[in-house]
Amino acid sequence: MDRYPPSLQRPALLALAKSLGSRDRALRRDEHGEWRINGSKGHAYAVLEGFQFMVMGCETARQWTAAKKALAFATVLQDGDEEGSLILDRLPTADEAGALRRYLGLAKKRELGEEELARLRAFAIGHGFQAKKLASTEGAAT
Repeated sequence: MDRYPPSLQRPALLALAKSLGSRDRALRRDEHGEWRINGSKGHAYAVLEGFQFMVMGCETARQWTAAKKALAFATVLQDGDEEGSLILDRLPTADEAGALRRYLGLAKKRELGEEELARLRAFAIGHGFQAKKLASTEGAAT
């Protein structure tokens, strides 16, 4: 059986995480050492065919039916009573990413503009945050 090379799983999932707008901490290894994006209601793996999504947060068959309808852009691989798996052969669009975040239980990454970053830096400095730590994070960003 062909396996997706582990050296390619993480970069593919990083691209998916960016496309989904999920938090960086969502990308972790599972109990078998494989990379995946974890959500509170499911998870995503990089596979040879693209991306496999495991939706497990549905409490009723009706909720799973609604999830399949909302995720109709992906192909259903396993169709259980209240859960299942889907596959997508490409990165999701912005609308599709919103649906995937909802049904996988993924938190959206906070997007900060320059004004908000400046406000947060000023707040941190005003409340005793060491400028040395702030300077080290700014240097890493450039």
